[in-house]
Amino acid sequence: MAWFNALLACLSLGLGLLHLVRLATARRDGRPVAGEVSHAVMGFGMAAMFSPVGDPVPAAVWIAAFGLSAAWFAAVALRTGPASDDAAHHVVCGVAMLFMLSLGLGERAASGGAHAHHAAAGPAAWTSVVAIALAGYFAWHVMRCGDRFAAARRARTALAEPVPAGVPAEIAPPMVDMASCGHGEAVVEGRLAALRAPQAAAVAHLVMAASMAVMLLGMI
Repeated sequence: MAWFNALLACLSLGLGLLHLVRLATARRDGRPVAGEVSHAVMGFGMAAMFSPVGDPVPAAVWIAAFGLSAAWFAAVALRTGPASDDAAHHVVCGVAMLFMLSLGLGERAASGGAHAHHAAAGPAAWTSVVAIALAGYFAWHVMRCGDRFAAARRARTALAEPVPAGVPAEIAPPMVDMASCGHGEAVVEGRLAALRAPQAAAVAHLVMAASMAVMLLGMI
């Protein structure tokens, strides 16, 4: 499975680079900077976890980065309340990465000796339960974003069609909230427009969530 891990590592690295590009143009396009930073760090962190040649970044750096991300967006979620769907998703992402990092550190400690191995063997059952629950969340998030993406496309198609005779022109199809799926920005133009477009964010969001689900299931 080394080739599969290498493929996912390259894919995750590409996602991180995509969000770095989007970070450079975030203020110009009116997008939140913190969200792009979080997604970029997620992409690079996942690439390091999938990489079959090892991770050059110390685990303490990743723990600090994802801990800070989870705390930041938890504060945003508490401040904004029910309107913080996107912030809550970032919290789950940060917690999931911290969970996987803790498992990796536990495995390295267990490899140091028999005593450490027996100490690490106890919580295997609950870690599997947590991994399955987190993988289920990301799988659900993929399906939710896919449904919202399809609904948004239908709404745009309906808006582009001429209004039939006898139907009031002010009646329009309902707008679909895509903010929590990386698809809530306005249309952009100019250089790198394809990478800055809402569609690029939506695809990256779906691929990242699917990759997280695969990574978590692989740890069971």
